[in-house]
Amino acid sequence: MGMTGNYVAVDNNTLQQIINNELDLLDIDSDEYPTLDIDKSWQAIHFLLCNEIAEGKLPFGYVVPMRNENVLDIEMDFGAFALNSEEVLKAYECIKNIKEEELRAKYDFKSFTENKVYPITEDEDTDDFFDYIYENFMSIQEFYKEASESRKEIVFYIM
Repeated sequence: MGMTGNYVAVDNNTLQQIINNELDLLDIDSDEYPTLDIDKSWQAIHFLLCNEIAEGKLPFGYVVPMRNENVLDIEMDFGAFALNSEEVLKAYECIKNIKEEELRAKYDFKSFTENKVYPITEDEDTDDFFDYIYENFMSIQEFYKEASESRKEIVFYIM
């Protein structure tokens, strides 16, 4: 099983309901609000973009948001983080033109294992793991594109 990273794009009113504990994040209807599951790649993508396990310099730190300033004070086992529509746009602007070659140039498998980046193991195939990260990164690019175009807020949570 493991911890998976999930996104949901919501309007500001829905985000406020989540923040105020009037709406449970897990009760959001995926038919009404766009969602994205990036499986266990969340920390690896964040590390690839930011070279850090958590936090991360902006605007890349918004892509897989794990910054203290974005933490939601709601009941979640592994955390939830919110981005307003301006932060979503900043995240999209910084990743929209990133191609595979650029990410591959930043990819240092040894650094991933030394820093114990989740979910990597030392016996992982380096090319397969990059492909896994890249596939999920492309999904994030598209998700942020759609969210920024519709001026949505994003909640990222780990479960």
